[in-house]
Amino acid sequence: MSARLKKNLARLTLFLVVGSAIPAVQAEVRRIISTDGATTEMLLALGLDASLVAVDVTSTLPEHLSSLPSVGYHRALSAEGIMSLNPDVLAGSMHMGPASVVEQIRAAGVQLIRLPPSLDLDQLEANIQQLSDELNGDAAVQALKSELQAQRVQLERQTLPGTRAVFLMAGESRLRLAGSGTSGNALLSLIGADNQADFENYRTVTAEAILALQPELIVLSGENDQATADRLLKQAPMLAHTPAAQNGHVFTVDGRTLVSGIGLAALREALRITALMEDD
Repeated sequence: MSARLKKNLARLTLFLVVGSAIPAVQAEVRRIISTDGATTEMLLALGLDASLVAVDVTSTLPEHLSSLPSVGYHRALSAEGIMSLNPDVLAGSMHMGPASVVEQIRAAGVQLIRLPPSLDLDQLEANIQQLSDELNGDAAVQALKSELQAQRVQLERQTLPGTRAVFLMAGESRLRLAGSGTSGNALLSLIGADNQADFENYRTVTAEAILALQPELIVLSGENDQATADRLLKQAPMLAHTPAAQNGHVFTVDGRTLVSGIGLAALREALRITALMEDD
């Protein structure tokens, strides 16, 4: 018997006898920066919170991560600010930028994970799987996908087919209506409503134009439900004459949940809206 074979047999015997007592070597925890709220929520749901070292301004964090630094807005990132945090991974949507900054970060050896905007639940599930595949989130991904499937089934039972709806981003002096290809339209599609906007992207419109659409549901992007709705009707009192306002169907969703398409929080917002409509 050769010396090498004897050595390998000895190692095998040692493994069989005491292998269970040998501690597993844990994978190195990578330092992750998330650049949008939807990505942050997926990372948290995948159990990767210990790897987060910074997030963007649209991210909502649990108490134990509330002191994480911010890298600002995902379309206006700073290479210096990000690299000062010594990240291994920069994760977010395809909209992160500027392009020159993203290229600088890539050239510095940071792994980039750029997810397509999730304008439907199939893309959301694909984004979850991509994050899991690239960041070793396998332990939680199946449970998360099962939860997503359960919410999908619940939403299908609560959808609002045929409901005339609009999605508005209301500023101090203008109303922006969501057309096709937007996160607002994706949310309306998620709840089964019929978006009355017949154009692409967002477009500034008048209150008269919205009134002419006679929406039965108005969904607003904001932070506080009643305050945002009240502010809209004060800004554009003509909207009080829409079927939506007359029936109390003016609802606000947290705009941070729609920065890069439909996220897990946006799905919960959709379920909340359909439940409120069902209760009436």
